[in-house]
Amino acid sequence: MRFEILPGLPSSGPPAVYFTERGKFSEGLVIRFYPRDSESWVGNFLGAKLTKYSAALEHPNGTDVIVVAQGEASVVDPDARSIRQHIASNVENIIRVPSLGSILIQNTIDFIALKSDNTSWRSERISWDGFRNIEVSGADLLGDAYTPIEDAWVPFKLDLLTGHCPDAVYQREIARAVQLVRKSD
Repeated sequence: MRFEILPGLPSSGPPAVYFTERGKFSEGLVIRFYPRDSESWVGNFLGAKLTKYSAALEHPNGTDVIVVAQGEASVVDPDARSIRQHIASNVENIIRVPSLGSILIQNTIDFIALKSDNTSWRSERISWDGFRNIEVSGADLLGDAYTPIEDAWVPFKLDLLTGHCPDAVYQREIARAVQLVRKSD
């Protein structure tokens, strides 16, 4: 393993590298990285605070680390001590799909796939606000997406190879929307 989540900031040793835009006076998700060719170092990730979800896992490319701190997901290069890519700020879950060599990032309204060959895709908006009953079935992701129009959970199927979702409830309902024009007096 090239990293470990720590219970807090270390009391001794070199100072942590802060990954935040909100200042260096808070403690977030603290991770010690073990680069291949240099000394270990500690990163402090404060996150977006849009969700409570936090995690760290190896990127499918085997080189980078995916860090999610309070909903904010980034790809970290442990050797360069830097963020390679900001992914999303409203992450609710991470789903490993080893059979496809990918990691699926579940946001509140859509999904992002990160693949072992460093390619990725982002689905169209599928839900108005949230998902439930998520499961991987072969090369598909099945689940329910919420719609306030019907106040219901509607089933959907997402192609995990392409990110295409032909039955996205949000897209279907937006396509039916009628623009209202206000007449001036």
